[in-house]
Amino acid sequence: MTVDLASAAARAGEAAFDTLSGRERNLGILRVQVLILSDEAGRPLSTPERVQPALATADRVLRAEAGVRVRVVGIRTVTEPPPAAALDPRANRGLVVDDLLGRTEFYRRHLGDPSAGPAAALVGSPITVVVVRRIAGHTTGCSLGISADWVITQAALFDEGDRHSYDETVLAHELGHAMNLPHHRDRGNLMFAESSPPQRVRGTQLARWQRRVVQANRHVLPGRSGDTPVLG
Repeated sequence: MTVDLASAAARAGEAAFDTLSGRERNLGILRVQVLILSDEAGRPLSTPERVQPALATADRVLRAEAGVRVRVVGIRTVTEPPPAAALDPRANRGLVVDDLLGRTEFYRRHLGDPSAGPAAALVGSPITVVVVRRIAGHTTGCSLGISADWVITQAALFDEGDRHSYDETVLAHELGHAMNLPHHRDRGNLMFAESSPPQRVRGTQLARWQRRVVQANRHVLPGRSGDTPVLG
């Protein structure tokens, strides 16, 4: 939390300078990596190609709504069969308890980011999207918020052939939670709690205060001239 507050203060100073100088700010950068788990038989739960549309949606939404672009630093398949608690995790309070009890250690062992520098654990560290088989209850994604640098998403979300599960908004929604955004009561908002494809998919808007929270988050790096987004 201290890092986020310091980051927010720095961004506020940058914004004030930009306003006075008339300089147009570059887009911030959110680094994201994806871990696709495998089942008990070693079969991957999804593929990079299936996950790409949701990553592209997250990039499009965060660019338009928060001035932040998604830079994918890797999509990896974990062939090591995970324990049941990691393959089919619980959500919300259950996930918090499991994290405290060490049942999410399998995720943490595979979070390594080879491109990370020594300060990455504080500022600019990537958010990892872990693709699991099923999440307990009627939940398709879950995040521990600012207490973790990873989120979980259910594999069926990325299967275009399953019209009752396929939902490109969930990945972006969980990234929002990882960047300190709580749920929002407006269905048109990205952080609306529920999304029920194919008819009742949540919207992708963000309010002004939500944009400021995202831009001040420790995961977001300030943009630089010449930066280009990398998807895949």
